[in-house]
Amino acid sequence: MNDDREHQELFKNIAQFVLDSRTLIDKGAMVEMAGLDKQVQGLCERVMELSDEDRIKYAGSLQWLLDELNTLGKELTVQREAIANEIRYLSSHKKANVAYKTADAKAELVDSKEGN
Repeated sequence: MNDDREHQELFKNIAQFVLDSRTLIDKGAMVEMAGLDKQVQGLCERVMELSDEDRIKYAGSLQWLLDELNTLGKELTVQREAIANEIRYLSSHKKANVAYKTADAKAELVDSKEGN
């Protein structure tokens, strides 16, 4: 019975972490995933220790968790790609800004040489 409670508690903690992470991503926040892989690995190891009867008992919950983890992975990929695009844009924007400043400085230099 104690093992059953531990399995349920671990599952509950992982499920809550995934749901909280998805909520944060929806709000545009960065999510720290440190430790999730170890929790999921621990759950998988515990599932492998279960009897066939207990595996069947948890099958629906585990499938739900797998689907949620896959969805979270996709959302993290979308977020990562958006950030990468933003970084590329900022880099291009910065280059353009430097080019404009350089052109403006050259124009001022030419104007000052011409006496304007």
